[in-house]
Amino acid sequence: MDYKDIHKLAEIQYLTGRLDELYKGYVPGYNETNNRIVDTRISKYEDKLMNLDPIAFHLYKVQHKNITMAKKKSKQKIGGLLNDIKNLLTDEGLNKHQKMVDRIREQLNTY
Repeated sequence: MDYKDIHKLAEIQYLTGRLDELYKGYVPGYNETNNRIVDTRISKYEDKLMNLDPIAFHLYKVQHKNITMAKKKSKQKIGGLLNDIKNLLTDEGLNKHQKMVDRIREQLNTY
């Protein structure tokens, strides 16, 4: 492994790190000006990664999609569990467990 390979690997690591950070703040379908700026920056870094190494770009896209799907699946499981608990507490007597039901309802609204 020579200097050129090390430089390429470091650049791939930098670009994937930047993409991860940009995706954290990106909300698809949101029309605010800041979001459009983030969208163009994502495109810029994706293009740079694709031009640098197409295989690394493809692997990054697969990894990103897998992480997104895992988060979505986890949110569905947690949401279902919280709904079941909320319904159980409500059935047993709303006044007795009102504070817990309110906390669960608040958490469900954040998903």
